[in-house]
Amino acid sequence: MRNQSSVHNLFAIVGFIVIAAIGLSLLSGILAFAIKILIPIAIIVFLVRFISNPSKNNRHRY
Repeated sequence: MRNQSSVHNLFAIVGFIVIAAIGLSLLSGILAFAIKILIPIAIIVFLVRFISNPSKNNRHRY
């Protein structure tokens, strides 16, 4: 009885580690993909705001 319990616990631990590794790899892949998309979008938004702000300020002076 004791050996079966140890084997069962061993398989449970190994299964948990495998599932956790798969989950972490998926999460890291999603984060890497999001960063590749979000950084260029953030740069574009920053540049558009930086370029458009002086023109808005010039209109308020008149």
